[in-house]
Amino acid sequence: MNHSPDLDLYPNSRAARDAWILARRAGIARTKGLSPRQPSHWLREAEPNPAGGQASILTVFLTNKECPWRCLMCDLWRHTLEETVPVGAIPEQVERAFAADQAKHPKQAQWLKLYNAGSFFDPQAIPAADWPELAQKARAYERLVVECHPKLIREERILPFQRELGADTRLELALGLETAHPEVLERLNKGIDRESFQRSAEWIRRHDMDLRVFVLVKPPFLNETEALEWACRSMDFAFDCGANTISLIPTRSGNGALESLEARGEFSPPRPETLEAALSYGIGLGRGRVLADTWDLERLEADPIRRASLLSRLENGNRTQRNG
Repeated sequence: MNHSPDLDLYPNSRAARDAWILARRAGIARTKGLSPRQPSHWLREAEPNPAGGQASILTVFLTNKECPWRCLMCDLWRHTLEETVPVGAIPEQVERAFAADQAKHPKQAQWLKLYNAGSFFDPQAIPAADWPELAQKARAYERLVVECHPKLIREERILPFQRELGADTRLELALGLETAHPEVLERLNKGIDRESFQRSAEWIRRHDMDLRVFVLVKPPFLNETEALEWACRSMDFAFDCGANTISLIPTRSGNGALESLEARGEFSPPRPETLEAALSYGIGLGRGRVLADTWDLERLEADPIRRASLLSRLENGNRTQRNG
């Protein structure tokens, strides 16, 4: 479908942006074969722990209804269902992941991540009736990491879950800041600003939870120089908000909306050296753990030899939290 130049302009209002983003999903299919009783994926990974060692992590990607926000850069909706899953389905997904992990790994992971292409404390994604059972299941781990939109940081949802989790399992909430650039953050259509993010982060600190922050490397509307500058500023801001861990996500196309912006010259993925420089800056701060996302690196570096070298350097930085 061809759009006229005027129709391709990114709108200024929230409602118009929602419609613009949804219209550009045309022709992009959701992942086939998703089941409300099966996680979409699970894996073992490792990352530095606060003591300076390495934590083994079981990461489970839950299958659920998509997030109600229409973020400009998001492609996670492709891996979601269109309806809320039945009560009991999410705990069943977790049990299936536990069984699969146990069959492959004789030793249980130390940390558990429950990621779900949306927000853990969104009852449309994960029924509230399932939260207590999920907390009970997570008690076997030293740390539980769940994702949540900053606007869903609500005392009546999270504090009972934290109590059910118990004192021996540390709760870590992962929030998408995306960028501290005020105008770009507003245009990402996430429905937050710097001040609302700060309030959510302060609430997390006040209630003795850890904070993980997602930062985009080169979101739309920034050139390469600006991208590195604002990745660094965003890390400064996230640490000022009390982040323990920052995850750097290179912005990737694949959701239709970013392709439209790319055609207009308003978006392009970051260069590999920009991602590396951002990781180096964050590690050099020494204020907390900084990790670079290494998924789909072929989108940043097409040459397989250079890509393998890039992956090795990023993984070394992630693992050692040292530069060079």
